[in-house]
Amino acid sequence: MITCIKYIYRYTFWLFVVVFLCMTAGKIASADTLIQDDAGIIADDKQDGLRILCDKIYKEYNTSVYIWTAPNISGSMDFGYEMEQFVLAHKNTNVIILMIGMYSGDRIYEIQGYGTAKNMITDKRCNKILDYMYDDMADEQYYSAIEKFCNRAYTYMGKPPKFDSLIFSSLIQFILCLVLAIVSVALAAYSSSGHTTTNSRTYLDKNNSKVIGRFDRYTHTTVTRRPKPKSQSASGSVQSGSSSHSSGGGRSF
Repeated sequence: MITCIKYIYRYTFWLFVVVFLCMTAGKIASADTLIQDDAGIIADDKQDGLRILCDKIYKEYNTSVYIWTAPNISGSMDFGYEMEQFVLAHKNTNVIILMIGMYSGDRIYEIQGYGTAKNMITDKRCNKILDYMYDDMADEQYYSAIEKFCNRAYTYMGKPPKFDSLIFSSLIQFILCLVLAIVSVALAAYSSSGHTTTNSRTYLDKNNSKVIGRFDRYTHTTVTRRPKPKSQSASGSVQSGSSSHSSGGGRSF
């Protein structure tokens, strides 16, 4: 009986050890994803789903995702600086951050990319994601908006920005395929149809046909001269110095 109790204690101990290690491994795996909902706009049962999407980005592209909601940040503040400080307070250098400022009457949301993410989540792409989220943000469907952010960020991280060109869009490719198909059908139909074998010479007797008169009078030539446009320099200048991150400029909602 005593021996049986010893075995039970021993196996129970090792069972707790295994469970603890599994829980620790789970925390380590998701340590590079940060969801800090200070504004309390994401339900607790929804955060796990977002964390799975963010962890997927980290595992495949070695890029952390930070989602930060703050009740005291407004569009009138230097929210870009606040986001920079938030990123600097954590260890990761390759980061995509979504910040949602919930200050009453002046709400704002913004995306920034740091490190390698800056080259994939470019300024233009940040703007596209922000626009893609806008309807849900305006309708206070915050989970749906953040989910769209995660999915679009994941897509962009696996697709170089050069493929954002208009020629690579699915609509343009469909139109090109449609045009090529129409041209191919038209050429096939033309080749299979009969050809006209008569022309103007068929009924013309060259031996008994000639020009019987010619009339050509030159009157004048009109030349219009237009001044060559001068190059104009802009009154102001924009310096394109290097930036530590990409951004979309923020959206009020």
